[in-house]
Amino acid sequence: MSRLKRPLEAGTTTREVSPRRPGGANRRRAGTREKAPAGAIWSTCLVVSFVVASLCSFITAGRDARSTTANQEPPPAAVAKYQPPPDGTWTADAEVAEARTFTDPALGAAQGVAVRDGKVYAYGDVYSASPRMGVMREYDQNLAPTGRQVKLGRGGRPLIIHPTGLTWDRRFGTFLGDTVLKKAVIYKLDWDRAWADGTLDRAVLATIDDDAAINGCRPTLVEVDGRTLLATADYGDVRPELRLYNPEAMLKAGRTSAPGVVVHRVLCGPFNQNLHWDSTARRLTCVQNVIEGRGWRLDVLDLDRALADGRATGPGVRVRTFTFDPHNELEGYWPLDAQRSLIVTSSRSDNITLGVIRPIAAHTSAPSSR
Repeated sequence: MSRLKRPLEAGTTTREVSPRRPGGANRRRAGTREKAPAGAIWSTCLVVSFVVASLCSFITAGRDARSTTANQEPPPAAVAKYQPPPDGTWTADAEVAEARTFTDPALGAAQGVAVRDGKVYAYGDVYSASPRMGVMREYDQNLAPTGRQVKLGRGGRPLIIHPTGLTWDRRFGTFLGDTVLKKAVIYKLDWDRAWADGTLDRAVLATIDDDAAINGCRPTLVEVDGRTLLATADYGDVRPELRLYNPEAMLKAGRTSAPGVVVHRVLCGPFNQNLHWDSTARRLTCVQNVIEGRGWRLDVLDLDRALADGRATGPGVRVRTFTFDPHNELEGYWPLDAQRSLIVTSSRSDNITLGVIRPIAAHTSAPSSR
């Protein structure tokens, strides 16, 4: 690395000095000043000019860059036009019979649904809001809005933007996931405080970096051998996993990749959007897309056998798979009662469906199906 030259002093020039020759040939006369060669002076002028020009250019460029950046920033309310993923063809073998559909535009792109204490709770990503922010909304069992909602922000700023997975129990409380740009974060919330305030200003009890996830999180509390664990699954189709976490170790470490947090790993099906745990039947339903960003599929697993085998494809693990006709994006599923189930999609209209899931004859579902 070359050394930096000292700055020129005012009124001086630089010069090259040749080695002294024998006999004092390079001596100067007393009281005289040696002139710098014309070439050296010319070189110095060029250097100084270059430095001054570069400095001016840097200052001007910085101003221009700031101006350009500011002009390129979209207005807060602007939303990039959504481009749906490529469509495909698959085999469908199930339907939602006796279906009733509902539209709640206040959910934005709905991401999931749950039933708790006799009420229905749907949550979504309000992508058209400024600033973009997640929301939870409350309904009665006829899916009429109660008027209550929680904006998933804190201090007036977005906190949970793309909510994925709502779960709770008496011991560990409430967890809600957030997945943005494939990065997963799990929040432990004070449920009552969130609904009393209508925000998360005072409701966040813990924040966990789900850095063991491959692509997003969808937390769901399950029971295994009398022990409560937190299940989640990956989106995508490159070795997606169903993982079970130790909630105590997870909360203590603040991240899921810490030693002792991951208790079980199971290779599962692709494109998991949500999970539903049936504690009575001990079955875990993976709520999936058929292809990336499209389709409805429910993959029902015997969790005990899945943990023993380590694969969703293992003998006796997969209880049943339901694949439906629609080609929009399934996001959530929850049984409302013994017969009817709730289905949630990210569509702008008819984003909540209530009906009876039934098997039908297998047939081809082409891209034109809706």
